[in-house]
Amino acid sequence: MALDMRQIGARLRAWRLGAGLAPDVVAARLGVSRAALYTYEKDGIPRLDLLERAAALLGVSLAALIGIEVEHFSSCAGFFERMRQAEAEADQILACFDPISILLASPAYPARLRQMLEEAPGGDRDATARALAMLEERRAQQAGRPRPLTALVALPRLAQLLQTGLVGRDGGSPDALAERRRWAREEVAAIAARLEAPAIGVQIGLLEAVPPSQTFEVLLGGPTERVAVSPFRLGEYPNVTDGIATLSAEPATVALYAGLARRLWDGALKGERAAARLRQLLAG
Repeated sequence: MALDMRQIGARLRAWRLGAGLAPDVVAARLGVSRAALYTYEKDGIPRLDLLERAAALLGVSLAALIGIEVEHFSSCAGFFERMRQAEAEADQILACFDPISILLASPAYPARLRQMLEEAPGGDRDATARALAMLEERRAQQAGRPRPLTALVALPRLAQLLQTGLVGRDGGSPDALAERRRWAREEVAAIAARLEAPAIGVQIGLLEAVPPSQTFEVLLGGPTERVAVSPFRLGEYPNVTDGIATLSAEPATVALYAGLARRLWDGALKGERAAARLRQLLAG
C-alpha cells in the first residue's frame, strides 16, 4: 500500500493539537527544529524512526499514524481539526446531527456553546478552548468555500431542545431557563428559515424518528472518502471532553454510512413541508 505522506502530516498535526502540545515541545522531543516539524505536518514524516517516536509521543499506534488503521480520537480538539482537514478535501458532506450542526448554526451559536461548556460540570477549560477554536475554523472554512451539505436532524430531538433550552447543566433560575429556551427557539427558527429559503448546496431533512445516538458525517469525493462517528455533543448539555471519536477510510464502512444517510434522507421531511412542521413546533 502506498503511503499518503500529506495525510500522515495532517494526522500528526491533528493529534498534536488534540494533545495540547506546543510545536516547540514536540520538535524538541523529536529532536528536530520547529521549522522541520511544520514541514512534517504539511508534507509528512519521511523517516521511520521519526514516525515511531512521533507515534509514541502522541500516544497512538504507528499503524494509525501512517493510515492503515481506523483513527481514534479521545480529544475533541484533535478530532475537530481532523474533521476540518477532511471537510476541506471532500466534494460532498452527508451528516446526521444531534441536534445542532456547527456548520449550519446561527452566528450567535459559538458564543452560546462556549457559555454552556463553561457551566457544564467537570469541564476542562484548556480542552474546551482548543475545541472551540477548531470548531470556529471549520465554520470559517465552510463559509469561505461551501461544500454541498446534506444535513439530517431528528424532529423529536428539536422538540426536546425547545423544552430543555440551551443549558450546560440543570439548576438555573427561572429567568435563566427562559433565556436558554429563547436561544433554543432561535436555533430552531434558523433551521426553519434555511428550509424556507435554502442556500445553494445545502439540503436539510427532518427525521420523524430519532436516528442512532451518535452523530456521523460522511465525506464523499476528494482524494479519500471517509466517515466520522462522534460521541461529542454540541447541543444542550454539551460534552467535548469525554468520548472516543473515529475517522475511517475503509471503503465498506464509508459505503454503509453513506447508504444509511441516503435511506434516512429518502424518508425525511423536506422543503416547505419540513419548514411547516418546525413552525408548528415553535408555535406549540
